[in-house]
Amino acid sequence: MPISKGRLTFVIHQLSAGGAERVLTLLANELCKKGWSVTVLTFDSGSEPAFFKLHSDVQHWPLSLKREQGGWWKAIKVHFLRPWVLRKAIRKSGPDAVLAFIDQMNILTLMATIGLKIPVIVSERSHPAFNISKLCSLLRQVVYKRSARLVLQTRDACDFFSSSIPKRIIPNPVLVPEYSEPALKSETNSKTLMAMGGLREVKGFDLLLRAFAPLCNKFPDWVLEIWGEGVQRKTLESLRDELGLRERVRFPGLTKEHHQTMSQVDIFVLSSRSEGFPNVLGEAMACGLPVVSFDCRSGPSELIQDGVNGLLVPPESIQELSSSLERLMASAELRKSLGEQAQKITEIYSLDKIVQSWEELIAEVVRGQ
Repeated sequence: MPISKGRLTFVIHQLSAGGAERVLTLLANELCKKGWSVTVLTFDSGSEPAFFKLHSDVQHWPLSLKREQGGWWKAIKVHFLRPWVLRKAIRKSGPDAVLAFIDQMNILTLMATIGLKIPVIVSERSHPAFNISKLCSLLRQVVYKRSARLVLQTRDACDFFSSSIPKRIIPNPVLVPEYSEPALKSETNSKTLMAMGGLREVKGFDLLLRAFAPLCNKFPDWVLEIWGEGVQRKTLESLRDELGLRERVRFPGLTKEHHQTMSQVDIFVLSSRSEGFPNVLGEAMACGLPVVSFDCRSGPSELIQDGVNGLLVPPESIQELSSSLERLMASAELRKSLGEQAQKITEIYSLDKIVQSWEELIAEVVRGQ
């Protein structure tokens, strides 16, 4: 391992199956390889293995600060202890800079480091206009001014925040799959439409089910797979059955092998109501899949040139999504053309380029610029 460039401490709630967790793991591992001493602090107990594997030289310190079952008194106690335990762990790790991921972790980390004279970089991982309480939104506007930098993934997200907050746009990396050929299966009898993400309302899988339903009779050889887990599984399964799609829609669960899974399907669809930077959309494009996405805030329009390397659909329009899916399902030639163009996304969002952007930012912050 190279001589240490310095010490970095990452803060996130847990290392579960999510986009923020995936990017943090990638970044921590790559910076470790480049000579940084890296520690990752999480709020879970560490009793379950991380979904994404950390490099063997990255230290992982679980702080056991999640709100588990145990009554209101335990919940209050854990809530009160969080900033103090986090502050102690940060001081113990001795970082040159702290990097926090996700809004609530960002707020807590900035509060926990008051007076420590350690620069803190905070990173929003979803669009800041959505999925946050009024209290957290207010706290965010106040405490983010203490950050050394606020990292956003898109221009739209960056423009949401005041100019008084020091900001930087760094998108997520799009990894090159292990194979190089587009993942098209146009010659097979059975064809698959794929979606992937947490089974939550924000991912819009209810909209996707309603868009897919009217296409089933016209395209009897197509099935829909929605990969992921979450609180809406039963609700979505009930909607699937209500729409008469039990034999045409599957919920296979979680997978770590995104690229391998994507190599077995024909079209990828992103039905989200909002996004930060849609990792799975980039992964699907890297695999050479033709993609259809709602033009939601934010991210899809920064990856997709409509009609060139994918199709963009007005946000939450079930009819338009259904029409775009029909167009792709009906044309193997269009699927092939869009898929070939989609693969070029890896040249723009390569892992090396994104890690370099982060490393340059960290160096600036450590130098006090």
